[in-house]
Amino acid sequence: MKILYVIESLRSGGKERRLTSLIKKILIDENVEIQIVILSKDIHYKEIFNFNIKIHFLKRNFKKDIAIFFKFNKILNNFKPNIVHCWDNIAAIHFGPICKFKKIPLINSMISTAPHQDLTKPYSKRYLSVAISYPFSTVILANCKAGLESFKVPVGKGVCIYNGFDMDRIKNIVDKKIILEKFDIKTKYIIGMTASFSDKKDYNTFVRAGEKLLKKRKDITFLAIGDGPNLSKIKGSINKNNLNYFRFVGKQDDVESIVNICDIGVLISNHETHGEGISNALMEFMILKKPVIGSNSGGTKELIIDNETGFLIEAKNVDKLVEKIEFLLTNPERAKMMGENGKIRIEKYFSIDTMIEQTYKLYKENLN
Repeated sequence: MKILYVIESLRSGGKERRLTSLIKKILIDENVEIQIVILSKDIHYKEIFNFNIKIHFLKRNFKKDIAIFFKFNKILNNFKPNIVHCWDNIAAIHFGPICKFKKIPLINSMISTAPHQDLTKPYSKRYLSVAISYPFSTVILANCKAGLESFKVPVGKGVCIYNGFDMDRIKNIVDKKIILEKFDIKTKYIIGMTASFSDKKDYNTFVRAGEKLLKKRKDITFLAIGDGPNLSKIKGSINKNNLNYFRFVGKQDDVESIVNICDIGVLISNHETHGEGISNALMEFMILKKPVIGSNSGGTKELIIDNETGFLIEAKNVDKLVEKIEFLLTNPERAKMMGENGKIRIEKYFSIDTMIEQTYKLYKENLN
């Protein structure tokens, strides 16, 4: 089986991590040959260079450089893939017609979010940016059922395969004491949120809830893992007297070790601009037995079982976030049970082996 992957970049991100893990595991099968097309040289997951596969870097400048289409066609002619698997709408829209003309099955993984359906109305710009590639796609692959519904994928073309967590990522967890010293955290409890500081994520609710809790107790540190354009604005909104109880650590490579020091994991999304697919950030908390609190929308509703592995709350509800954090801190046995349930759920339904098995089966069903 020859598989050609196409992705915009391998910068730090959920789908980029998924693709890297997928290639790593699929290459175990000696009967598979893989090549990858990357539309930029932005590479965070540098282990891709250790996989002994051919990497094609194509400059992404579609408007000015139509030569990219001929270069892609040349790759198809030389490699002769049985499957082309695209991971971005840019790649699927531009290269889909070539695959269709050459009768090469195209697996289209552009859907990794699940916005509120008001944002994806038929003929809206957001809907059309995805739906324009449907006619050229053999399969529309999403990482949650909510994503298929949000973007109104045609019946019979849509397939959901959940993200798979690679257990290798937690084999070398750094001792908690080292991480606590690194970030100078001395409080009894730590509440963590891993997300970009962008309009898609609601750090404002996280921070407001933190400040409200700090009026009652001073035994909590609120830990923010991530970077982005809104970082300075969010940080600047915090009362100076409370700053010592917040840690903004930016992007981190060893995320799992940092997540491991937390007592509760939080991910609140901005429902006005974004809907989560299956969040890798929440999965990291859950596999490490942390109870989680997430937005009651999108794929998060498929990942978190309310009252069993954590809590689902409505967007921008500061009071509800405060309530759920307080409940978990004052009911440690319940929090422990939720954390253990979360780990079991990830192992059963969201493992890397399950993702690989289902993806491999999908390829075989659509072989050219």
